[in-house]
Amino acid sequence: MADIEKNLREIARAKGLKLSDIAARMGTTVSNLLTSVKGNPTVSKVQGIAEALGVGVTDLLRLRPQSAQGLVVLDGKTWQIARPSEAVVQIPAYDRYDVLRGEVRTFIARAVEGGETVSMAGLVEAMELFCLVYDPHAEVFHLCLTYGDGKTMTIPFDKMEFAVWDGDEASWDLQQVTEEIVADLEGAVPARLREEGR
Repeated sequence: MADIEKNLREIARAKGLKLSDIAARMGTTVSNLLTSVKGNPTVSKVQGIAEALGVGVTDLLRLRPQSAQGLVVLDGKTWQIARPSEAVVQIPAYDRYDVLRGEVRTFIARAVEGGETVSMAGLVEAMELFCLVYDPHAEVFHLCLTYGDGKTMTIPFDKMEFAVWDGDEASWDLQQVTEEIVADLEGAVPARLREEGR
């Protein structure tokens, strides 16, 4: 059975719309909108939501793999795939911040220890796509964010800003830089973009 709520959220996000925008177009509340797609919604309700989104009913009724393991972009459209081939770049999707937090923490520790240019990427609901890159020569992490509406932002995390000093030697305060990066991924950056009107 199609997950209409998931399709609704994905389509809205891809169009740069909030659920409140869709609900307002339909003359209802977000709570009523979400309640109306649970269980077995009426055909007229699905049609109304599709019209508010500016898509066809079939887009809301699209079936998805039970556990998509990757994404592929073809002709500007993003598709979930159940079994990515070796030739497809696989980008993990994070729907739980505790998992993302753990992976970022591990990545940062290994990046600093390894001393090589490395990166990790993923998808998160709040901002679509992120890429975290470590440049050992400049001793800086770069968090690059790409939003569903095409807006981008890059935030540097310089070692001197997140340093622990032992005499004349500076080393990364791994806990502090991890907390700052995760905080930006979890909401500080989307809030900042709204404030700046981007």
